[in-house]
Amino acid sequence: MNDAAQRPKRRTPEQRRERTKKSRLPEITPDTPWRLFIAVPLPNAVRDQLSACIDHLSSNDLPVRWTDPANGHLTLHFLGEIEPEMGELLRMTMRAPVAPHVSFELRTAEPGAFPSLKRPRVLWLGLWGPTHRLEALYNDLGDFLDDFGIEIDEEPLHPHITLGRVRDTEGVKVGALPEQIREAFAQLEEHHLAGKNHQVSFPVTEVQLIRSYLEQDGPRYEVLATYPLQTAGSNPDNPMDREEVPPRSQG
Repeated sequence: MNDAAQRPKRRTPEQRRERTKKSRLPEITPDTPWRLFIAVPLPNAVRDQLSACIDHLSSNDLPVRWTDPANGHLTLHFLGEIEPEMGELLRMTMRAPVAPHVSFELRTAEPGAFPSLKRPRVLWLGLWGPTHRLEALYNDLGDFLDDFGIEIDEEPLHPHITLGRVRDTEGVKVGALPEQIREAFAQLEEHHLAGKNHQVSFPVTEVQLIRSYLEQDGPRYEVLATYPLQTAGSNPDNPMDREEVPPRSQG
């Protein structure tokens, strides 16, 4: 049989133009809904730790789409697509649920996975400290969004910083993946990159309303507004501003 007859035909110019159109992202216009989320920005030291952990993990050739450390953040609520008018209203009024809260300090903790290491979909870096304060902030923001009729995830807050997301593994043998991830996480602790041997301070001093743009090279983020928390000690009547007292040992 003639080799030329077996050679696949090139796409026609019309087919190439149509394929290009389909691969393009929708054009952004003034009426385009805003894709929004609320987050706490990462301090530089935590961003550096995130970068070091991802550099090490990515050397293990895991089927994971890693987070760009420059885009790292601590997500509180993902709002989805919001009409521009509503987005502008949120931007102007979101100071109200944030202002009563007092700044506090968390620390980075061990890595983990959602929903579990046996079925990993999202890899993350955990957080220690007065997480009840973060939960109070999360709940007040949730009530604020609920007043605007915005549907949000009702799941309990699990404070974490996303390291990466497991890629679609359909048709790929992934039986060994949980153990590979477990070993990679152990290496982070052995190299003092994360965990009990390398806790990094994470001061929570502000909250941001962020717009996300989905682009060919990945998401691009625009901070629409920043809302500061009160300085610690500035409101002694606030019960959330009291020092935590360790529980007394029993017996």
